[in-house]
Amino acid sequence: MKASLIEQEEMRLALLRGYNILDTAPEDGFEEITKLAAEICDVPISLISLVDEDRQWFKAKVGIEIPGSTIENSICAHAISGDDYLEIGDTSKDARTDTNEFVTGDDSIRFYAGALLEDGNNLPLGTLCVLDKKPRELNDFQRRALQTLANQAMRQIELRKALADAEILRKEVDHRVKNSLQSLEALIRLQVRSEKSAEARAALDAVQGRLATISRLHEALYLTDTGASVNISPFITKVVQSAQEQMPHGVTVNSKLENCNLPSRSASSVGMIVNEAMANASKYAYQDRRRGTFSVTGKHEGGFYHLSCIDDGPGLPDGYSNDTGLGMRILMAAAQQLGGEMTSPAREIGTEIKVVWQVEP
Repeated sequence: MKASLIEQEEMRLALLRGYNILDTAPEDGFEEITKLAAEICDVPISLISLVDEDRQWFKAKVGIEIPGSTIENSICAHAISGDDYLEIGDTSKDARTDTNEFVTGDDSIRFYAGALLEDGNNLPLGTLCVLDKKPRELNDFQRRALQTLANQAMRQIELRKALADAEILRKEVDHRVKNSLQSLEALIRLQVRSEKSAEARAALDAVQGRLATISRLHEALYLTDTGASVNISPFITKVVQSAQEQMPHGVTVNSKLENCNLPSRSASSVGMIVNEAMANASKYAYQDRRRGTFSVTGKHEGGFYHLSCIDDGPGLPDGYSNDTGLGMRILMAAAQQLGGEMTSPAREIGTEIKVVWQVEP
């Protein structure tokens, strides 16, 4: 016997499909609920069954291999058209199920109990149900447990959707912020071209480079599924590619960084360090040179991450210090945000900016 439709069937179906859970992969949280339901009710079969327009689909299952069935053979479809709980002690003697293929066929399902999966407006998506191949009945404790587990399964469905919605929103925000930053970069480039003061042009170039770093950070967040955690290896590669535009054409920039996951704020600080180091090199190491090599390296050593930015120029000019150079002060502030230390190790050729910070094991 086919189940009758509920009064708000169209709304119910829209709700079910809005959760984007149909035909998704198995998930541990749902599997654990069905296993616990089978154990508590002492039955061989347990299902989280979602009732669609012309089928029922099993999000999680114990004791059965099929992914679902037609709506005509769905006992759960009868459950959602009634009260919040349905129990049939002997399916072969109930008019709703006596002709069901699962009852009359080789499966010989003889017992069914299902608790509804309902949203806040009491619209049912399906059931958490248990089945047996012999007639029986549940005791009061088992019935209460089944209904409690059904509520937990519904909370899992709602949490799953909330997390998915939050992820979509986060990516949309990152995408829009990145686009806004890129638009601002373009405006600054136009201003640089029309600015006559060399000092003003240099200041605008520095601002543009810093905006590019933040833009690359948002791009790294938008293009990955890591949430607020960023792997600095691909992220810094993008920063280097962007900052390379400010280098003279004959300067080669190499980067080789081991993977290191950091919170987005810390990753932004690393990006700022690399961008500032390249800006300083462009200004002081390669200003009047046609050739050169700038290297960015990063590696793990003894619980710390070592980031080095090295040019092969003549070194910093006389009188340039951490106290007087804006770029150096920015570098030191970024290193402090990482909880690390910035140094400029002595070199025979060129300048090295080195930042070391502790990393979690």
